[in-house]
Amino acid sequence: MTAVKTVDLSCGYGGVPLLKAGTLEIGAGESRVIVGPNGAGKSTLLRTLCGSLAPITGTVSVHGQPIHTLGHRERAKTVAMLMQIQPLDPSYTVEELVRLGRTPYLGRWGHLSAKDRDAVDGVIYLCGLEDLRTRALGKMSGGERQRARLAMVLAQETPVVLLDEPTSHLDMDHRYMLFEILSRIRMERGCAVIMVSHSLADAQRFGDSIIYIKNSEAQIFGPGEEDGLKTAIIESTHVPDDWIY
Repeated sequence: MTAVKTVDLSCGYGGVPLLKAGTLEIGAGESRVIVGPNGAGKSTLLRTLCGSLAPITGTVSVHGQPIHTLGHRERAKTVAMLMQIQPLDPSYTVEELVRLGRTPYLGRWGHLSAKDRDAVDGVIYLCGLEDLRTRALGKMSGGERQRARLAMVLAQETPVVLLDEPTSHLDMDHRYMLFEILSRIRMERGCAVIMVSHSLADAQRFGDSIIYIKNSEAQIFGPGEEDGLKTAIIESTHVPDDWIY
């Protein structure tokens, strides 16, 4: 089953295209990792896929529904996104933050149902935050806050999860933990996961395929195409030092 499909997609701001993504297709339970130099348009592509930024040309469909035609609530039940930068109230506890992920499902009075509470408890456990659930965000490390933000996103229980540099502030152990969590939701929920990363090693480890943005155009490299990817990176106008190894 196709989870996300783009057709003739180009992305940008103010009617000016920044990158050409063309036609992409991601199946349920699959993963894609977006890599490329700073300023290439990785976050712009992610914002367009989640529906917060309108395409310059083309369409984005999630499970056959054009994402940009959905209302805010329905979109939030369809696509969840972990942003790279997100203002947070430092007085919020982990549990209060994670509960925000259930907002699209709440009724008029905003009360959590038993299903909502189970979802919150489940992702707090999944993300290893049980001992931190009552701690204020302002009294946590950057890595702990990042895991709490991930739990909030997973609490939305959407079929598509988008992540903008989710390993930021995470040490090695918690980086592996994050990939294990994402692999688990792909298997158990059938989620499609699309992630921006600056680490080529992480991209090759986690992605079923890699979307490399080179010279304002997205190129797709699947399993067995590592040499082609490395050639594309070397030929790019800018090569991050830590990508060549």
